[in-house]
Amino acid sequence: MKKVSLIRLTIVIIVVGISIIGSLVVYLSFSQSKKHALLQSYEHMETIIDLISQGIENTLDEKLKLLAILKEELLQKGVHTALINSLLEDFDAILYADKEGNIIKYWSKSEKIKQTNISYREYFIRTKETLRPYISDSFKNIVGNYGVALTVPIVKNNSFNGLVLGGILIGEKRVNYLLSSIRFHRSGVIKILDGKGIILFSEDPTEIGKIWNKFPIDYSYRSIRIEKINGKDYVVGTSIIPGTNWRILATVEKEDILYHSYRSLRNITILSAILLLTLFLVIIIPLRRLTTSINLLRKTAMEYVLGDPPKNLSISNYKEIGDILNAFQEMRNTIKEREKRLKEEQTYLETLLLEMGEGVIVLDNSKRVKFANKRFLEMTGYSEKEIRGIELLEIFDPNERESIKNKLEECIKNEECKGRISIIAKDKRLIPTLSSIKVLRVNEEALEYLIVFSDLTEIEKKEKELEDALEEIKTLNEELNRRSQQLEIALASLDMKLFETERAKEEAEKLAITDSLTGLFNRRFLEEKLANELIRVKAFKNYLSIVMADIDHFKRINDTYGHKVGDEVLKMLGIILKANVREEDVVARYGGEEFVILLHNVSKYDAYKIAERIRIEVEETSFKEIGVLERITISFGISCFPTDGEEAIDLLRKADQALYQAKSSGRNRVVIFTEPSESIHF
Repeated sequence: MKKVSLIRLTIVIIVVGISIIGSLVVYLSFSQSKKHALLQSYEHMETIIDLISQGIENTLDEKLKLLAILKEELLQKGVHTALINSLLEDFDAILYADKEGNIIKYWSKSEKIKQTNISYREYFIRTKETLRPYISDSFKNIVGNYGVALTVPIVKNNSFNGLVLGGILIGEKRVNYLLSSIRFHRSGVIKILDGKGIILFSEDPTEIGKIWNKFPIDYSYRSIRIEKINGKDYVVGTSIIPGTNWRILATVEKEDILYHSYRSLRNITILSAILLLTLFLVIIIPLRRLTTSINLLRKTAMEYVLGDPPKNLSISNYKEIGDILNAFQEMRNTIKEREKRLKEEQTYLETLLLEMGEGVIVLDNSKRVKFANKRFLEMTGYSEKEIRGIELLEIFDPNERESIKNKLEECIKNEECKGRISIIAKDKRLIPTLSSIKVLRVNEEALEYLIVFSDLTEIEKKEKELEDALEEIKTLNEELNRRSQQLEIALASLDMKLFETERAKEEAEKLAITDSLTGLFNRRFLEEKLANELIRVKAFKNYLSIVMADIDHFKRINDTYGHKVGDEVLKMLGIILKANVREEDVVARYGGEEFVILLHNVSKYDAYKIAERIRIEVEETSFKEIGVLERITISFGISCFPTDGEEAIDLLRKADQALYQAKSSGRNRVVIFTEPSESIHF
């Protein structure tokens, strides 16, 4: 394997480390800049929405006040021409109607009246009901143009006695000047929509009068979020104008907001690259000089390894390298002195060990026998020539060689260790011994190992007798263990029966909440789950949509193909419903051929998409495999918390009403519950 240069590795690590740190800093800076830019954009958009909302609200209030003045003059039976001319500067048409909706007076700059009664108009009905000024959504006015109406009621003795109306044509510049005077970013756009989503005012005159359909409008009071329009991300803000059903819609391209962030990222990246290149040049020059000095040290160290250290070392210009070379010179002198002393001590030790009464061997650093005394040779039958150089493990029982390895490692740490172990004689006899291992060190370095063996042959004979006596005790213990195992088996059997009982209980509980035919949840579980879900969504202010489904003409299917085939149809529909919702959603058989789905945190419009997807899948599914030759369809009714009610009974009732409407409208459709109201069109 090719060795890696430490210097080059150091350079690579430094460069890579700085690159990673620099990239991380750039990334974090860019992320923070993006976040800050978006937050500023949100705050800016909120300010603009508030400004426009206040401006339009003030403008509408002023117009209503002018209409109130006109109302007072009408009640006094005298109307000044100057007031009418002033009002026609703000309105395209003005009319006065009695309590029956008959138009008594009408003023306009250019258009003539075509109808004489407005009692069926939505703005007339609402003004009559509330006895308060009213600002309408867009409509087709009495002269055939689209506009909006501002009304002021005429009240006598707390009773409705007619109204004064001012009409504004959509597309006129009476409100558009508020939008054209406000700019934010390069792509910021402001629009005003009525409650039906029709664009009332816009900088682009071609959009006025059209329905906004690029994404759903949030019906909450205020919302700022990210939406995709024509493949691009936009920051979108919506808000209701107080006192009206009108909504302000503000949009700006996300890329426009982040323009300066991307520009800063490019500049920081270029600067970081320049700094990295400069740092690399500053580091590599001293490191190359360090490499030359290290090569000198390596050459000197190799001469010491080969046993031929130089008498005169080279001189380096660097203080640190020179100190290391001087240390090599001192090491040479010390090694020579210690070698001489070690030879003297070794001669004395060998003489001492030869006369010991126990078997003794000395191992070198490679774990081979270097010396054996007379007693060890007598015990094993080896000659001095045969034993010298033999590997340590060869004289031990093969079954204990792994243990001997571990003992030697332990001795290096603990200096000395003892234990019983068997050695192998020349004639393959096993000799039981008590061994003692001592590590011989010089300057804390393990150089040799001294092992002393005491023959335990006689002692083991006595131990054998003791083992025979213990064997009988062991037999008795085994019988006791056998009886204990039988007891454990009986206890395990009892545990198994308890487990089966608990599982049967769980199955019974599951059956209590499950429809036996379809495997879906039953009506009882649905009603309990709906009550619990309503508590949760009320606490977290989430949506909860209820989708009620009913198979079209199911009685005809049962009558034509039989109830058994009808049951198979119910099973297949249960599978389709379950496959099209999330795990956290609830699908239940509500009764007969009727099903109910609870969709957690899903608005009624998203619930409509889910129901429509299921309706199409059911319509396209073939039921020929179970014997039904005709197409099967299904109808849906949808209600949603909190817009359609806050209690379970209301939500189920309204979903059922929507389902009834779907059935009445021809079946095989999805209907969202809406409050009964009269849509007025001119």
